[in-house]
Amino acid sequence: MQFSGSRIINRKKQRGLAAIEFTLILPLLLFFTFVVAEFSRLLYQYNALNHITRDALRFAINDARDGSTGTVTTTDIAAESRTIAMYGGVSSGGVLLPSLAADDFVFTDAVGIDGEYITLTVTYEWQPLIFTQLPLFVSGNSIDMTFPLVVRYTMRAL
Repeated sequence: MQFSGSRIINRKKQRGLAAIEFTLILPLLLFFTFVVAEFSRLLYQYNALNHITRDALRFAINDARDGSTGTVTTTDIAAESRTIAMYGGVSSGGVLLPSLAADDFVFTDAVGIDGEYITLTVTYEWQPLIFTQLPLFVSGNSIDMTFPLVVRYTMRAL
């Protein structure tokens, strides 16, 4: 009888110990879960930025060469290419990436050996969802957690 009673007491102690261990480990597990989620969102937005930059430049190279003179200019195509990159089409709907602005797109003409090329550079300020600033408890300052994602493509004008 005494043996079975001590076994019951040990089980109750073990249940309490498991609850304490879980309470101690839970913040660490949540931290790693949020880090993985933010990194996944970063990769998704970088992939989306690559995709919309390629699409905008593909649209731009089709109309970049002037039919009468044959020279490559980006002045006429830049606005329409920005609209395609920002909204996914010619009409303006919802922005594909949050806080993506028309000023983030830079078109440059480059004359190469084989012909004329157009380069599109897009700089996007990525912001995490959870902490936009990391506080430093020692000095009272904080670290800005946003950083630029830069995508650059160069294609030959058709």
